[in-house]
Amino acid sequence: MTNVVAPIADSTWAIIAYEEAWQSYINSYVIKQGDTFVLIDSQLRKHRAFFQQSLEDLGAKAEQIEYVYFTHRHPDHIGNADLFPSRSNWIHLDDYYELDDFSQTLFGHTFTGAEGALPSLRFRQLSYHTEGSVALFDPQTKVCFTGDHLCFPAAELGSIGGEEREVREAYKEYIRMKKAKEPDRVQEYAEGLEMLLDWPIEILATGHGPILTGNVASFIQEILNVARG
Repeated sequence: MTNVVAPIADSTWAIIAYEEAWQSYINSYVIKQGDTFVLIDSQLRKHRAFFQQSLEDLGAKAEQIEYVYFTHRHPDHIGNADLFPSRSNWIHLDDYYELDDFSQTLFGHTFTGAEGALPSLRFRQLSYHTEGSVALFDPQTKVCFTGDHLCFPAAELGSIGGEEREVREAYKEYIRMKKAKEPDRVQEYAEGLEMLLDWPIEILATGHGPILTGNVASFIQEILNVARG
């Protein structure tokens, strides 16, 4: 298992670190917009050297990173927030309230509500994984960054952007088993997932593991059918 930096769309890259202790990949993303960059999530603190080197290799200098958006407040997503000025860091208000006093100082901006537009991206709150978990959507590239609402922590990376049929089938089976054990939780999960269908998603950039392309809307609908069937 190894760390990976790979393009997933026009001017968009995934930075993917392998966490040996979890036997899982942790994903963050970089979007180049003109002369500036937008980041999504920032890895665990222990992956700092790899994360910083990856940004350098992509040409994302500190002074060019304009916005850093966090899909939720867990340490594997905000672990390197302190690398950036607080004015660059954005997190949903419902997750901001759950942070400790010091961590709150790292975030100069919060946003609130169930959905809306941020500079460069759109968001929808999917408060299943954490209170302020969000999915982010880039209308230019049609990439949806799902955070941990929809991710594949136990899967191999595959082709870094493909149909990954085995991953999709395994995920539907996971939802099927979870539904049998926690039907109410799965219904709550499905409510958040349904919100994504309004976006014309072409690439599913998850918080952990494989990144999917091709028939994304139909895959989301298949998951919903399992969750509600």
